[in-house]
Amino acid sequence: MTTFVRGRTVETKEAVVEVDAGLAVGTHRFQLVVVSDDGRRSAPGLVDVEISRQVIVDPQPPVTRPPLTPVVTPPVTPVVTPVVTPVVTPVVRPVVTPVVTPVVRRTRAPAAARKTRARKPAKPRSET
Repeated sequence: MTTFVRGRTVETKEAVVEVDAGLAVGTHRFQLVVVSDDGRRSAPGLVDVEISRQVIVDPQPPVTRPPLTPVVTPPVTPVVTPVVTPVVTPVVRPVVTPVVTPVVRRTRAPAAARKTRARKPAKPRSET
């Protein structure tokens, strides 16, 4: 069984590595390089292995309940109460319209036209 330590190389003659069950929870990255009999090395192959704890819960035993016994209640005689209708008086409130003051924003006056410079006359060109 092989114990992996960070930064330490593990070399084997077999193509199988037995790993101990003590890896910490988390993601572990393994790199594999194969060396042939004549000393040629392969490109490293990377693999990420995620270790997580699996919680196994024993199933609960079935709950046994005592048998149900019927409950007999004596008949109830209804009590008659007189019907009373309440007196409802409506409440009337006057409608008040809110006072709205208009929002007036000042507008900018257009800017005065800028003065432009007179352009220089173009240089004469020769036709030859």
